Amino acid sequence: MSESEKIKVILADDHNLFRKMLFHLLSDEDDIEVIGEASTGKEALEQCKEKNPDILILDINMPVMDGLEAIRLLHAQNNNIKVIILTAIEDDDYIFKFIREGATAYLLKDTTPQEMLKTIRAAYYGESLIQAKVMKKILNEFCKLSEQKEKNIHPTTNSKALESLTEREKEVLSLIAKGMNNKEIASSLVISEATVKTHVANLMSKLEKRDRVELVLYALKSGFSILS
Repeated sequence: MSESEKIKVILADDHNLFRKMLFHLLSDEDDIEVIGEASTGKEALEQCKEKNPDILILDINMPVMDGLEAIRLLHAQNNNIKVIILTAIEDDDYIFKFIREGATAYLLKDTTPQEMLKTIRAAYYGESLIQAKVMKKILNEFCKLSEQKEKNIHPTTNSKALESLTEREKEVLSLIAKGMNNKEIASSLVISEATVKTHVANLMSKLEKRDRVELVLYALKSGFSILS
């Protein structure tokens, strides 16, 4: 694979040993190239501005500037870089803050190397994989919203947008919300991956969302039954 075809990644983590371990893991892959490293949020922004990576792997707690401020400033400057949060923090508030700020994925540091690599490749090709532990927290949030709905405290959403979805698009949205990638959705619905990609594109267009994570959050906020 030529250098121009590789997935360009910058690593931002203030723990040098962990960052170096991740560097060696990714460098062993033929389709991934680590083009920069940072130990602070400020350095991460500078590296992104200078080298324009495809993906930034970002820790939360870093000196000078934390991950949350870094992703806010990054997306204010450049919406094309995908951000994967890689952290030891499982706090629900952090998860939703970063997802709201546009993080493509939120991984915990106990993730497997295989899951890490799968997430990087998915992000590069426009998908957002959600780790099972994180998805559980999102589903718990959905349950809270469902309880609110029963108490007539309705989440604010555009019901007309939901009504515009076809039954198949609703099925695809439900499976996206359960953390499935395109291949898994195609297998579950017995359709081609190309057809799944078309449905996902239609969902993003109709609901005016940028990626799969935003689709999941929309489903939660709307009270749409992602558990069906």
